[in-house]
Amino acid sequence: MELSYRDKTIKYGLYAAVILTAALLQNIGGAWFSVFGARCFFLIPVCVLMGLGEDERAAAFLGLFGGILWDMISSQHRIFAAVFLSLVCYISSYLVTRLFRNTYHFGVIASAVSVFAFCIIYWICYVLIGGEDGRLAALGFFYIPSFIYTSLMAFPLYLVLRPLKAKLNKTALSVD
Repeated sequence: MELSYRDKTIKYGLYAAVILTAALLQNIGGAWFSVFGARCFFLIPVCVLMGLGEDERAAAFLGLFGGILWDMISSQHRIFAAVFLSLVCYISSYLVTRLFRNTYHFGVIASAVSVFAFCIIYWICYVLIGGEDGRLAALGFFYIPSFIYTSLMAFPLYLVLRPLKAKLNKTALSVD
């Protein structure tokens, strides 16, 4: 069923509100708890999960919106998160459109792979090349635990976002 202009406006407005909520939870100190110094990068799984099942262009714009929100508060990297999330959301949406089904397992795996890629690429580009002391310690004590924490959060995020997406797309939930 094709959505009307009004339905699409409501859908993408609510998607933007969900991404904005994830950005606030991730970036405001004390809004969400850290575990042993590891932070949850909510924007990555939220943008990836919201983009799954959408066309590639819409998914890329959802990632771009989430990345811009992340880059706005960053003092070290500019445009990195926006480009990364756009590409990851585009690729994930492309894979669902062309190769895979939009299932629970694919959503969680796509989120985990995206978080891992973000942590490793960010660590290489901004920590390892920066030449500061404690580069390996930062990887072992912050980036890898943050990857694990964020990947585990993809499980409940999928369960929360799936019914919302089904209602906004006016589709019935099916058993994956």
